[in-house]
Amino acid sequence: MGRQGHETGQRLCARVAELLAFCCVGALAGCVTHRSDDFGERPVFPSAQNATRPEGSFPNRDFLAQVEPGLRKSHLLQWFGPPHFGEGLLGVREWDYIFHFHSGGGITTCRYKVVFDRAYVAQSFHWQPKVCGDWLTVKVPAQARGQAAP
Repeated sequence: MGRQGHETGQRLCARVAELLAFCCVGALAGCVTHRSDDFGERPVFPSAQNATRPEGSFPNRDFLAQVEPGLRKSHLLQWFGPPHFGEGLLGVREWDYIFHFHSGGGITTCRYKVVFDRAYVAQSFHWQPKVCGDWLTVKVPAQARGQAAP
């Protein structure tokens, strides 16, 4: 192979390397497209087809009642197990779950998202559909809140 053929081969290798780098960046960007930063009232839930635990789980309602901003990942991990969508445990700011609940003789399936701040402390919690959060809300009697009953 002559000098010209060698230079053409080097240019081709350089182009292929550029193309591979571009594809890798694109693929990595695709891994984080479901991030919900600045989503307001419309969190982004990953596609159910991407669940690593598509069977979901039946969470303990008492634990759900204790969920509040300020919890660490270790609490949520102990109560609900690892997230169901392969987000990983470290370095991620969202965990997504598929939860099932017995209701009215059947089973209701809900999606649950936990969003962490930059220190990986849970800050917000979201349901899909939203009504799941409504019917799981524990009603506290007025006497328990220190108020007189009507």
